[in-house]
Amino acid sequence: MTGDLTRILTDDLKLPPDRLSDAATLDHAGFDSLAVVELSVILTDRYGIDISDSDIKNTATLGQLDVLITTRRNGR
Repeated sequence: MTGDLTRILTDDLKLPPDRLSDAATLDHAGFDSLAVVELSVILTDRYGIDISDSDIKNTATLGQLDVLITTRRNGR
C-alpha cells in the first residue's frame, strides 16, 4: 500500500496498523460502514477524486483499494 493510504487508514480512520497489509480484506482491517463513508469523503476532500461507498466495498483487499485510488488519482 502507498504511504498516503496507510496514513489515512491509521491517522484519520484510526484503524489498527498491525491489520493493514495489501492482502487484508476490509473486514480484517477493521472497516465498518462508517469507515467506508468517511474514506469516500476524505478522498473527495483531499484528492478531489470521486470513489463511492460501493466502489470501496467492492474491493476485495486493501491492495486493490490502493490500486483503485491510485488509478483515479492518475485520471485513468
